Amino acid sequence: MTRYYNALKVRDGLDHNAENTDAPTYLYVYEPEAFNGQGRAAISIGDPDSADNTAVVVPGTSHSVSEGWLSSDDAVNVYNETQRADPNKSNAVVAWMGYNAPDSLFDPQVGQVGNAREGGALLSSDVNALSVTNHGDSHVTVIGHSYGSTTVADAAAGYGMRVDDVVLIGSPGTDLAKSAADFHLPDNGHVYVGAASTDPITHLGGDNNQVHVPGTGVTIGLGTDPADDDFGSTRFKAEVEGWTWPWKDHSGYLVPGSESLFSISDIASGHGDALEHDGMTADHRTQVLGVEIDPESWRIPTGGHHHQ
Repeated sequence: MTRYYNALKVRDGLDHNAENTDAPTYLYVYEPEAFNGQGRAAISIGDPDSADNTAVVVPGTSHSVSEGWLSSDDAVNVYNETQRADPNKSNAVVAWMGYNAPDSLFDPQVGQVGNAREGGALLSSDVNALSVTNHGDSHVTVIGHSYGSTTVADAAAGYGMRVDDVVLIGSPGTDLAKSAADFHLPDNGHVYVGAASTDPITHLGGDNNQVHVPGTGVTIGLGTDPADDDFGSTRFKAEVEGWTWPWKDHSGYLVPGSESLFSISDIASGHGDALEHDGMTADHRTQVLGVEIDPESWRIPTGGHHHQ
């Protein structure tokens, strides 16, 4: 039954992503019985073998194949906005549910790096395979949200993932990567960071912010904060417009019209250098006497950001 149930979830994902974009969809990874039946799979919107630009979206906690993440709008939104950012290039966006993400915020694994490191090894293998099958020289961007950002950082810093750019959104910390240099990107590559000031998860990273849960051995906060001024990243605007609520703000990075998705589509289309021209770069966080200062918290968020 597990194989059948996860096959239905993957079929639904293929259909959903095709129906909500102008591109065909492909099954890139499929192991229906992996992770005790939660499944391991990846779906590509557009053909990664021929695309000029390829983006890989890695989700965070509480997502799995069996839970139905492949039918979410995350990859759809990235694909559609990236197409608008540069309609003269061909694009592929891979929805990668290829690791064992923690089940929920109450799962003890959410405060540990084990799943991120194991997932990082799998992610590196799958992403590096893209360069083998692509017939040209595709610009590859890997986008990690929440616990998925830690997984992306570990793939690059610990397992040899080869990409052009990395995007970390809603990150609780970068574990093996202590700075942008640890991602081993090419000379023109960048670590881009979206961290809403109202997203509590992004304030867990950093040496001064580690929270220890008594009696559990769990530390909430998974390493360095990539939005900090000495990390070496490029931070982009990612504030949430309108009424805010912490978990809404943590899950708002890939919403159409948002500052964050607009910026991510510039990056995924190979035009990360357009962020400054578009006024979408943001000042980094700093530490003053052990207190975090976030300049983005002083700014009024904006919406309605779409490429024409």
